[in-house]
Amino acid sequence: MSANLFSLFIIILIANAVLTAVLPRLQDEHVRLEPTDDNKYSYTLRIEHPDGAVREETVQEIDTGEPLVNGVFRQDFEADDNDLKRVLVITYEAGPNGYVAKVRLVLEKREPVILGLSPNALKSAAG
Repeated sequence: MSANLFSLFIIILIANAVLTAVLPRLQDEHVRLEPTDDNKYSYTLRIEHPDGAVREETVQEIDTGEPLVNGVFRQDFEADDNDLKRVLVITYEAGPNGYVAKVRLVLEKREPVILGLSPNALKSAAG
């Protein structure tokens, strides 16, 4: 529910910025919105959800009033094997040729967790 409200807030923010022809720079813990050049309709958006999902989007004006949107959404899921994780990757583009999305579900090796031990713990373990 909160993700939907957050997405709605970002969409309203972007729509408001486009209507006022000024795109602000926005950065906080999970969201970064930056204009990419002097063109008032070009920006880069990155949203990092606390559960690890990441959305990156770039908008460019290729002709007057004609935007081109490219983006990637990535979400990790648990797999049956402890050494692997499932990753949902959605790549999309919206522009003069319509909306095209490519969806992939891949298995990736999980990054090993490195545990740190204090010197005293290592000395005790050695005997």
